[in-house]
Amino acid sequence: MIIHPPIRRHRPLGLATFGGLGTDHVARELGRSLDDGYHYLRGVPAAGEVIDTIVVGRGGTWVITRADERGRFRKRNGHWYRWNRGTESWVPWTAHPIEDARLAGYRVSGILERAGVPSGVEPCLVTTHGMVVEWEPGQRPGVHVHAEAERLATRIGRDETLTQAQVDRIVALLDPREPLSRLAPEPEAR
Repeated sequence: MIIHPPIRRHRPLGLATFGGLGTDHVARELGRSLDDGYHYLRGVPAAGEVIDTIVVGRGGTWVITRADERGRFRKRNGHWYRWNRGTESWVPWTAHPIEDARLAGYRVSGILERAGVPSGVEPCLVTTHGMVVEWEPGQRPGVHVHAEAERLATRIGRDETLTQAQVDRIVALLDPREPLSRLAPEPEAR
């Protein structure tokens, strides 16, 4: 997997710009399973927000949002609940991490659609080991939820939905540092 340095606009280039790549467990785990046909982008600006992580490859465009809340969360009857250990009951929960993941996917999809490239985006929430997200049958959260990056890598690489040319165009669109010369064939000499 090709790991692109984080995209930082309006900041001077320095060591802080590259911080976190060595300790990024999601990048490390995905990189073990995904080959160099996949691109890993961090800090991508999109519609006024910064998208945490985007993975683009033959398996499609995946927007990854990380959540670090602890506890058990469950969707039932169209609403989200959090397990309260003190009262041993489910209490209403505002599912900000799940909504953030869905909105990140929506933002990236809009950018791709306006650019005329395949705009299918798979929003994904990667949880910490202290967060358990469940749902009742028929109550899917609208995002992929994974606690283990290895399982996410398997899911990303399962299907082939993009050609290499489409991958190159999407990466060049999302990472303005990518050279555009790869996108168009060179004119033939006569």
